[in-house]
Amino acid sequence: MVFDPAEDKLGGMDPSSAGFETPAGGNVDRRTYQIHGFERVLRGVYQQSEAPKGDQWAAQRTAWRHKVRAAMALYAHLQPVLYGPTALQALSVALPHSIEDWQHVHLLIPNGRERPKRDGVIAHRTQHPVKPWRMFSGVPVLHPVDHWLQLPGATLDEMVQIGDGFLRRQQPLLSLADVETRLAQLAGTHRLPLARQAMKDVRPNTDSLYETKTRLVLVRAGLPVPEVNHPVWCPSADITYHVDMGYPDSKIGVEYDGLVHVQNGQQMEIDADRRRNLQDAGWLIITVTASQLHHPENIIRSVETAFMLRSQQGDLAA
Repeated sequence: MVFDPAEDKLGGMDPSSAGFETPAGGNVDRRTYQIHGFERVLRGVYQQSEAPKGDQWAAQRTAWRHKVRAAMALYAHLQPVLYGPTALQALSVALPHSIEDWQHVHLLIPNGRERPKRDGVIAHRTQHPVKPWRMFSGVPVLHPVDHWLQLPGATLDEMVQIGDGFLRRQQPLLSLADVETRLAQLAGTHRLPLARQAMKDVRPNTDSLYETKTRLVLVRAGLPVPEVNHPVWCPSADITYHVDMGYPDSKIGVEYDGLVHVQNGQQMEIDADRRRNLQDAGWLIITVTASQLHHPENIIRSVETAFMLRSQQGDLAA
């Protein structure tokens, strides 16, 4: 990355000590950086432009990572750690849209140090010692539960969604015991009561934030709490599937299908085989999509109807 000292001063620091190059002869500045094939990361900081790779989301994430790296280098003398949404995104925890922030870098700095003033950087102060939990992708973060409690706008259901993300099935960040232990250590923290309430609905082994949203739709409607990723052996195919949410006693499954399930022809074929095999094993599968979550009453009605059908089948069998 290139830093232009004419635009901003690093508090008397040598830019090279922060890992920046300085433009020779002022060739890269706010007027000419595009001509020289650079892109603006933060005020006074430029990154050589890269050819777009992957989808739009991947490009957004790459640009954000450059911004995080630049901010941490610029303010290294303040000994910051990442804060709130920035830290959780760096930890690859999926956040609800109302909480995620790809435009800013949130930093936590000790009281008594100057507050960074730069577009794209938001500084938060703390009276407590800032002790990083670990370095993650080269940047310091606190314990994930600390960052969970740094989300003042998060609702109860959003806290549950993020808590599920800590305990996700693939590469979980924490165990249930890890979360409970850290919450006990944070006694007296402002958001602790909401986090404890959220823990009543947090479940390990989920695969996506939208699966959690679907589960909460059912629970908030008074339906039984489904088992998460319940294993179902299908004799017809001699294969075991994990149903996103299941009621084993009634053989009712609820599965969330993201865009990959409807935009990928091969995946659609796999899904069709899966549902047929589950049906052959006696399971009734209800599929939910993102747009259907905007009308939860329809999802609730389908699950309630499934329970009634199973009840009637039981009466007939008796």
